[in-house]
Parts: sequence; structure tokens; C-alpha cells
Amino acid sequence: MARRQWSIAAQLFALQAVVVTLLVLAGAAGAVWLARSDSRQAAQEEVLAVAQTVAGSPDVRAALATADPASILQPYAEATREATGTDFVVVMAPDRTRFSHPTRERIGEPFVGDIGPALAGRAFTTTNVGTLGESVRAVVPVYDEQRRIVGLVSVGITTRAINRKLLGQLPVLFGVAAPALALAATGSWLLSRRLRRQTHGLGPAQMTRMYEYYDAVLHSVREGLVVLTTDRRVALVNDEGRRLLGLDADTPVIDQPVAGIDLPPAAAELLGSGRDARDEPIVAGDRVLVANQRTTRFEGAVLGTVLTLRDQTELRTLASELDSVRALTEALQAQTHESANRLHTVLTLVELAAMFALILE
Repeated sequence: MARRQWSIAAQLFALQAVVVTLLVLAGAAGAVWLARSDSRQAAQEEVLAVAQTVAGSPDVRAALATADPASILQPYAEATREATGTDFVVVMAPDRTRFSHPTRERIGEPFVGDIGPALAGRAFTTTNVGTLGESVRAVVPVYDEQRRIVGLVSVGITTRAINRKLLGQLPVLFGVAAPALALAATGSWLLSRRLRRQTHGLGPAQMTRMYEYYDAVLHSVREGLVVLTTDRRVALVNDEGRRLLGLDADTPVIDQPVAGIDLPPAAAELLGSGRDARDEPIVAGDRVLVANQRTTRFEGAVLGTVLTLRDQTELRTLASELDSVRALTEALQAQTHESANRLHTVLTLVELAAMFALILE
């Protein structure tokens, strides 16, 4: 069974669908990556602002100076965490000892993560893995009245929480990407449908083969062929047509109006009129041509006209030679008949002479 070939329209639609889908997916992936980056940036700014607010609170500084900071800082930190929507607010001593934590059992344990820049007096943000998992966190130093670092505040949002927020934005993102993909697919389908009508559903191999065959046939036939469009422009002329109409091979005629081409007057009149003609003799220089012209149609629509030309000059020469041969043959036949009559007369006279000779004897 022969393999069914895809038409050009089908191949173009498939290619466009793949390209558009990849572009939309790439755009969606880029948008997700940007949204993720923006979410992390927003989380860093948020935790840094909360940490600086907590570190600058007089209540925190006062609590750090008491004998039991945890009893004051734990309720304060938890209230702040719930109010700001962060995942942890940890207040600690410079030696990492926690005074607050979302999990009470972690109070008094050492803080997990980098605090070096904060101990040097610089607030910073970082991403670390702690007891609550990976998180985006800020660490800010707490100063006393003498600008000594008496504690540190770390505020963080876990990566899971950031991802949950990002997932909440995906429906909006896909809500924009899906219509874009549908619109692009519809445009590709309409374009392929138009192309299918224009190519009549043919595939590349079929169109290539058709062009090769038609080109070979048009240039090998011994009849001249001229194809015109409805606006009387030359769409095609083969080699024999150029020869019979006296057109050089280098003369541009394709897509040229008939009126602008140097043609024999009779041929120009016939082509310009677009009328039907059947075995009409026209003179082209020293040639006598027989022209046939018909209107071409496809599915009821007029495409133009087709003119075919046959050279009658050689036929007329052959006819003249044939007439000469026929006359010579008839003359020879007459001479043969006269010679036969003469021979018949001579034989008759010879026979009569022989008879008289016998009688006289």
C-alpha cells in the first residue's frame, strides 16, 4: 500500500502548530521563571523589612537585657510572624542561642545558618536550609544604646510557601497562554486552509513531479503554446511558441501585457481579442501559421486563454512538392500510354506484313 503523503498545507499547519506551541511553552516557562525570581525577590524584601522592624523595636532591646528574654520575645515573635505571614521570626543572642521559634522545643538551641555578616554589623538576606527546611531569610543585628550588638533577628519564608504563592499565580498565567495558543492555532489553521485551496491539496513531491513533467512536455511539443491570463498578460510561452512568433529566448514576455510585446500583427490581434478561433491561418513573417484559441476554465472560473500554433509553411511546401510529383506522374503515365499505343501499332503492322508475305508465297 502506497504511503499517503501530507499536502503542503498539512505540513505547514503541523510545522506552525509545533513552532507556536514551543514558543508559547517557552514564553510560559520564561514567565514562570520570572515570576519565581520576582517571588524570591519580593520574599527577600519582605523578610528584610520585618527583620529590621523587629530589630529596631525598643521592646526587643529591652527583652534582650532581661534575665529571661525568651519569656518576652517568644509571644512577641509569634504575634509578629502571624501578622506578617512569614514562617519564622527568631530572636537570638550573638552566640546563636534562640530566644524564639515557631516550635517551642527549639528555643534555647543554636540557630542554624549563616550570621557572619550580621555579627559584623551588616543586615543581609540569604537562602539556607534550617529546621523548617529551605527558606529565604534575613538576618539583622540588634544594637543597644551604646551601638553594641546585643542580639540578632532572623525572619524567613520557606521555599515551600514561596512555591505555593507561585502556584497560585499559574492559573492566571495559563489563562493568558491558553487563549494565545488557541488564537495562534486558529490563525495557522486558517492559513493552511487557504493554502490547501490554492495548492489543491497537493504535496511537495506531487507538485515537484507535476512541474517537471509539465515543463518537459511544454518544451518538447512541436506546437507553439501561449497561455494568457484574464487581463491579457502572458503566463506561459514554450520554446516552439517563441520560435513561431519570432521572439528571442532572452526577450522578457512572462507577465507582460500582450500589447507591450513585439508580435506579428495577426497574432497580436488574436491574442488581444481573446476570442475563440479554430484552425485560423495567420501570417507571422515568412510563415503561415494555423492558430487555435480557447478560453480556459477551472471549476467554472475563467482562468484566461490558451493559443496553440502549428507551422503550415512546411506543409504548404510539401503540398506544392506533392502537386509537382503528381503532375510529373500523370505526364509519365500519359507518355507510357502513348508509347504502348505506338508499340501496339508497330506490332500490328509487323503481323500484317508477315501475313501478306505468306499469302504472296
